[in-house]
Amino acid sequence: MGVTFPAANAQQLARMVVGRRGITKMPSTMACLFVAASLFAFAFLALVLGGYVHVPVSKWLLAAAGAGAALVFMGRGILGVLPAFEQALPEQPFLSLNRRFYSPLIFLIGVGFALLTLALPYWSWRLGLLG
Repeated sequence: MGVTFPAANAQQLARMVVGRRGITKMPSTMACLFVAASLFAFAFLALVLGGYVHVPVSKWLLAAAGAGAALVFMGRGILGVLPAFEQALPEQPFLSLNRRFYSPLIFLIGVGFALLTLALPYWSWRLGLLG
């Protein structure tokens, strides 16, 4: 897409956000658009779970989507700090950025989805059993 902010060039940006060994250019435009569309869909799901947008969907489907999103994000947050993940994506500065920012923030997004899912109105009786 041509924008390399905050990096100086496309290679440096690729090394910041992808981390694959020996990467010299950003992934294809289609791959970037797929990631952007996925993030947009998760953001829309968060709005639905928070009650800001109403969609005609089954409550259980909504709860399953929220739980799935929580598992995906928390799983990526945990996997991102494991040695096997770090060996697979050793490129700097991605590795240090992943340790410091990406994995912890992604994990917190997963916790947010878990809390939004548990806060849905039809979960209140289940949460009452915990107290």
